[in-house]
Amino acid sequence: MNKTTNQITLTLAASAALLAGLAGGARSQESPAVSAALTIDVGKRGPAIPASFYGLMTEEINHSYDGGLYAELIQNRTFQDPAPRGRQTSPQDLPIHWSLVGDGKASPDRQDPVNSALPVSLRLDLSGGMAGVANDGFWGIPVRPNTTYTVRFYAKGGGGFAGPVTASLVLDDGSVSVAQADTPPVTGSWRKYTVTLATGHDAPTTAQAHFVLSATGTGSVTFSMVSLFPPTYQNVPDGLRPDLMELMAGLHPAFIRLPGGNYVEGSTFDTRFNWKQMIGPADQRPGHMGCWGYRSSDGFGLPQYLLWCKQLGAEPVLALFAGYVLNGSHVNAGSPEMAQYTDEALQEIEYVTGPADSGWGRKRAADGFPDPIPLHYVEIGNEDWFDRSGSYDGRFTEMAQAIRKRYPRLKIIATAPVKSFRPDLYDDHYYRSARQMLTQADEYDKPAGKPAPLTFAGGGWSGRQPGGIKTFVGEWATQEGRPTPDLNAALSDATFLMRLERNGDAVSLESYAPLLVNVSPADPDKGYPRAWQWGTNLIGYDALHSFGSPSYYAQAMFGQNKADIVLPTALQAAPPPAAPAPAPHGGIGVGSYHTQVQYKDITVTAPDGHTLLTADLTKDTHDWQSKGGQWSLQDQAIEPSAPEAESWAVTGDPNWNDCTIHLKARKLGGPEGFLVLFHVQDGSHYRWWNVGGWGNTLARCEATHDGTRDPYGHSHPFTVETGRWYDLRLEVTGSRVRGFVDGQLVTDATEGPATAPAPVFASATYAKAGHIVIVKVVNVGPGPVDMAIHLRGARRVNPSGTAIVLTGDPTAQNTIDQPTNVAPNQEAVTDASASFHRTFPPHSLTLLRLQLH
Repeated sequence: MNKTTNQITLTLAASAALLAGLAGGARSQESPAVSAALTIDVGKRGPAIPASFYGLMTEEINHSYDGGLYAELIQNRTFQDPAPRGRQTSPQDLPIHWSLVGDGKASPDRQDPVNSALPVSLRLDLSGGMAGVANDGFWGIPVRPNTTYTVRFYAKGGGGFAGPVTASLVLDDGSVSVAQADTPPVTGSWRKYTVTLATGHDAPTTAQAHFVLSATGTGSVTFSMVSLFPPTYQNVPDGLRPDLMELMAGLHPAFIRLPGGNYVEGSTFDTRFNWKQMIGPADQRPGHMGCWGYRSSDGFGLPQYLLWCKQLGAEPVLALFAGYVLNGSHVNAGSPEMAQYTDEALQEIEYVTGPADSGWGRKRAADGFPDPIPLHYVEIGNEDWFDRSGSYDGRFTEMAQAIRKRYPRLKIIATAPVKSFRPDLYDDHYYRSARQMLTQADEYDKPAGKPAPLTFAGGGWSGRQPGGIKTFVGEWATQEGRPTPDLNAALSDATFLMRLERNGDAVSLESYAPLLVNVSPADPDKGYPRAWQWGTNLIGYDALHSFGSPSYYAQAMFGQNKADIVLPTALQAAPPPAAPAPAPHGGIGVGSYHTQVQYKDITVTAPDGHTLLTADLTKDTHDWQSKGGQWSLQDQAIEPSAPEAESWAVTGDPNWNDCTIHLKARKLGGPEGFLVLFHVQDGSHYRWWNVGGWGNTLARCEATHDGTRDPYGHSHPFTVETGRWYDLRLEVTGSRVRGFVDGQLVTDATEGPATAPAPVFASATYAKAGHIVIVKVVNVGPGPVDMAIHLRGARRVNPSGTAIVLTGDPTAQNTIDQPTNVAPNQEAVTDASASFHRTFPPHSLTLLRLQLH
């Protein structure tokens, strides 16, 4: 080990210690009060707030449906789910999430299936004693006292077996069966059995349980389509999980954007959202591989989406597959395939809206919805700005023309700029850091302009649309807090919602994303990955419990206090002091995101040409510090031992500033590309060059400060090919970075000075019912804000009002164990008038309800 390597080990150890020290604690202490003045002109009227404004966005990610909203408790109920990545299996291995109980053996059976949608069965061979198969559910089977469960499965006997099958709920240690029931004797042909399991008053409340199907005797019994349902919302058979529905009902959504999201596209044409295979009886739905690393049972199909809307009193915003899939493949306008997808879209609309005596309306009625479902919006595709072929304009136009001809009243949403057919709305997406939300989210306050460069997760026009076309902000979130947002994110989200709300003349609908996340961690003993894929999500849950995040409560405060119009406001507050930014400096590193990559021939040189680092990748990784997963050496290259969601290996001196990083990189598999880290100080302060990010479509730089990540500079279209070695060179000069791939300049980005956010944000709206002025104030600073509030033009104000306040430590989150750690409190206002003062606490969102007379 040379002298340089010794230095690296010492400095990176210090970095690791600093990272541990920064893992918790509040960001700042309370500061002196800020003075502010808010004038609300109640005599004037601003834009109307559309009745459709607040909604939900959904797709199958983070086990949102299977293992989430769809109340089914059996994971892999049709025995077709693939094993976790990296696990070696054989065709005769027990299906994932199933295990053998007692004496006997079990294996998949592909002979004589129930039907073509259920090609795999599970055969249990009996040897005289009791034998069975157990399912461990979605990170556990939830058991509660005094609860009735419905069990359904297909079974047939073989080898002379004709006894009953016992269904039971058993605690994980096998000591207690908390409920069980027997079927009638099985026969030699397929038959569907239904039994109920009822737990007693002394049953525990736990998710440490499993479901067992067992039998005693000789011969065999074969199972197919095994289902276990607890009580559901409003007691609808095969329905939805009650606690999640109650949380969503608290948001008062006007619409649900469905079915996605990437889920509508799929990774391939065969795995797109094929709605025709997601209607009818559940045992007629074949299921398909989703685009987030796990299989969808499709028990949550189009009828369940409609049930969801009906039970929440929301309308669907129906996203239609439009001939583009996530691997980059697409069809062209005028092709037979595009004609097929257009016909399928028209038929899907008929399924939703057609009378019960129409062809597809009749199928909807058979699925439990005799009356047509109100539908006002359809969206053609999803995030088609990622299609670099330019085919979207033609695909959109072909489908939009057909829809407009048959359904002239439907409003049509485009997901990327088009020129051949005028859409009614464009769909904009914004995933940002808290800093970006507070300092840059003013797109809709500005006049309409030209198409903007592709942003973090959005494209086309960013802000008001030319020609008065409306906007659907179909996905947005502050990306801070994992797997659910912290209070700081919630406050940033609130300021963004306030900006959208006050531009209701331009923004017709909005929906946060993702909505749902199963927060269950990985189970190393069983080899199961964690349940979630996306970093920041609104509502969290496990098998037994659920909770709303601070951002959930912020949005519930908005949804439960809707108004009709925006009132003009003027806010005056002292700007925050500008803090000088230190010169950028730090170590270097390599990383991956859900992708298997290799890096080799890594060197770092100083501006004068002398070598700072030549990485020795032949012995061990002692000179590298990893985060998010272990890294190892293979063929004189460094690679992640397993492609985690986000994993890096870093080395170097945290005092390095200007340098050139040179390396070779190869992708072996996965959805993304390469990460080259520089200016690494610790796990919350670093920068990287992302080559092949955003679904392997772009190259761009991102800077992370205090754990929040901001992209900077322009993005450049770039796709990494699998199996090919690339030569990467990154020239770092102060805040400017130039990135070269195989000698060609791909990225030239300069990070601007950080903009300090305003200390306080405010807006006001008016609800005609009750003559209520709703004042929203967000204090993002560490000290209180003493605000003078003036209601200009108010003749008389009721002194009694209501304040709803969400506040706390900005890094605080809600969890399974502390579901309301951050939640709103209601206070009485007793001194309201046309001019009064109120102090707003640090790190808070406050809604004031004031009544005019």
